[in-house]
Amino acid sequence: MGSAAFDIELMRTGTLGSAERRAAERAARRGTLERVRPGVLVRAGSINSLRPADRHVLLIRASVPRIPVGAAVGWLSASSLLGLPHVGPWPPKVHLLDATTTHTTVTAWFVRHGVSQHPFSEPGLVNGIPVAPLPRTIVDVAATQPALRSVPAIDHALRHGLASVDDLTRELAAVEPKGHTRAQAALAMGSTLSGSPAESIARVRFRQLGAPDPVQQHEFARVGERRASVDFWFPDQGVVVEVDGRAKYEDPAMLGGRSTADAHWQEKRREDFLRSFPEVRFVVRFSWSDLMDLEIVRATLVRVGVPCR
Repeated sequence: MGSAAFDIELMRTGTLGSAERRAAERAARRGTLERVRPGVLVRAGSINSLRPADRHVLLIRASVPRIPVGAAVGWLSASSLLGLPHVGPWPPKVHLLDATTTHTTVTAWFVRHGVSQHPFSEPGLVNGIPVAPLPRTIVDVAATQPALRSVPAIDHALRHGLASVDDLTRELAAVEPKGHTRAQAALAMGSTLSGSPAESIARVRFRQLGAPDPVQQHEFARVGERRASVDFWFPDQGVVVEVDGRAKYEDPAMLGGRSTADAHWQEKRREDFLRSFPEVRFVVRFSWSDLMDLEIVRATLVRVGVPCR
């Protein structure tokens, strides 16, 4: 799936001879090797540059020999292998779906969710690691996590054609009653129009605040002039909401050869164009950090006339 964690060489001391094992342990004590799991070492410093999702993938890789027969990586751990967006910390242990039992057990290495009453379909393989199917993974996350974490994954899957609404709905049968309502509500929010996890999070925030549902990807255009598609449009209040990330001004792939100054200038011209429409009263921008604070979102919307509870 393209995780940088698959480029890191693992040293499993259990496969070494006694002299090599002692040398590896001395290297770990000196700090030239770093321990991922007991008996699993990597070159010192190789973990530091990894994103949190990739660090969890590395933890999974280190744990593979201990995955029992009949189990597959699942839940948030599967999200990391499948490249699904995630908000918040990754679990400290690897989560498995175990089709051989109904019980959930916690060990030093794993959280094993017994799913024999609702078994998953044939697991896929990611670099040789058995992983629960993507629709099952998304629904399990939706049943156990707040919408802020699950809706970005749902939107991502729908937008990129990784799963359909029907695929996800079928998996609801595997959800325990206490998580069914939560999962169903999250799936109902799914949208193919969210262009980024930040947009998904914004939609969750609007729903949490009781704001009206905005129009996504609304286009403003005049004959013979430029066009501009906005992230969110509240027509009754005349409010445009855009979700900005630093990548828009710093990521070379998004800059497309432009300088940061050029990107800022073009964004200013675009905003001037939006404000030229008489129905547009306000243009509001939220950063990722803004979206992480519900009260900032509430205060900003109320200030421009978008009703909230």
